[in-house]
Amino acid sequence: MKKQFALRNSKNVLCLVLLSMVTLTSCNKDEDNTVNVEETEAVEAISNSLASESNGMAKSIETTAVYLEDENIYTASPNLNCGEVYTNSYAENYSSTYYTYNYNAACDYQLTCDNNNNASSFYYESTRTGSYDTPRMGSNDTAESDWTITNLNDANSNTIFAGSYVRTGTQISKIRNQNTFSSTLTFSLNDIAVDKTTYTITSGTANVIFNGISSTGNQYTYNGSITFNGNNTATLTINGNTYTINL
Repeated sequence: MKKQFALRNSKNVLCLVLLSMVTLTSCNKDEDNTVNVEETEAVEAISNSLASESNGMAKSIETTAVYLEDENIYTASPNLNCGEVYTNSYAENYSSTYYTYNYNAACDYQLTCDNNNNASSFYYESTRTGSYDTPRMGSNDTAESDWTITNLNDANSNTIFAGSYVRTGTQISKIRNQNTFSSTLTFSLNDIAVDKTTYTITSGTANVIFNGISSTGNQYTYNGSITFNGNNTATLTINGNTYTINL
């Protein structure tokens, strides 16, 4: 009888141990999934904040570069008066099979000249408010640019953008758990070179901080680095993982 009792107790203990292992394994798996989902969301939000088809930073840089050429900033006779602050507002809309965006933009800008009245730098500040929709994510947000642009002399093939780009809003993921979250993405630009003819980013780096809050109140932060490859792509690195972004 003692043996039977001991055996039953052993079986009960074994069942409890196995149950505990299953419970712990399940919890760890859920935690891993949560981390993965959060990083996936952060990467998607960062990608859309850069990509042209979601009116990201690459598109804003292109628009600014085109404007500089239109105003003859690269020549000895720019259309803008040195030192004068200009303001402008306009709508930005785009629609294709899979991508759409609608934004209202407002900007202030000022041309600075040297003692010989040649353009030396261009200060550009803008706010864009609206929404975008992509196959993987939708967003309502506001993007704020604060840039100083140099290398305006016509002998230079690239202009150089430095400053910050901040995008704040609410995103709805269309993948995995289809989570809703709010985010603030802060980009710090480091010598972003932009071709004066093609208006595309040819080189440079940026740091990005992603601060997100899920619909359940969970807060998470990611720090990443971005390298612009010069072929309309950028490489994002987060937590040792690398992602290619099409600009």
